[in-house]
Amino acid sequence: MANQQHFSILKQGVAVWNQWRKAHPEILPDLSGVSLIKATLLCADLSRTDLSRASLSRIDLSESDLREVNLSSAILYRANLNQTNLSKANLSLVFLVRSELIRANLRGANVRGANLSKADLYRADLMFADLTGTDLSEANLSGAYLNGTFLYRANLGYADLSEADLSGTILDEVNLRGAIYAEEQLSRAQSSKNMIR
Repeated sequence: MANQQHFSILKQGVAVWNQWRKAHPEILPDLSGVSLIKATLLCADLSRTDLSRASLSRIDLSESDLREVNLSSAILYRANLNQTNLSKANLSLVFLVRSELIRANLRGANVRGANLSKADLYRADLMFADLTGTDLSEANLSGAYLNGTFLYRANLGYADLSEADLSGTILDEVNLRGAIYAEEQLSRAQSSKNMIR
C-alpha cells in the first residue's frame, strides 16, 4: 500500500517531487498500487521507488530516472518511457504492451515474465538484462543492445531484431518464428540451443 504522504508530494508536480527527493535521499518512496493513468512525469526522479502493482497506462515518464525502481506487476499499457533510465530496475511481470522505450537504458534490469509485445525498444540498452520468459512478440528491437542478455524461453515471434547486437546473448529455447534477423547475428550469441524458428 502506498505511503499517502509520498503520493501527495508527487501530485504537487515533478519540480516539487524532485526537490523533495534531493532533500531526502535516504527515503525510499512507496507508491505501490497507485493510479497515475495518463500522468505526465517527464524527468522525474523515481529511482529506488516502489511502484509495484501501480496502474500507469499512458503515463509519460520520458527522460525520467527510474534506476532500481520496483515496477513488478505494474500496468504500463502504451506508456512513454523514451530515454528513461531503468538500469537494474525490477520489471518482473510488468505489462508494457505497445509502450515506447526508444533509447531506454534497461541495463541489468530484471524483466522476467514481462509482457512487452508490440513495444518499441529501438536502440534500447538491454545489456545483461534478464528477460527469461518475456513476451517480446512483434516488438521493435532494431538496433537494440542485447549483449549478454538472458533471453531463455523468451517469445520473439515476429519481432524486428534488425541491426540488434546479440553478442554473448543466451537464446536457449527462444521463439524466433517470423522474427526479422540475420544468421550472422545469431552466430554471435553465446548459446542458442533448441530455438524455435
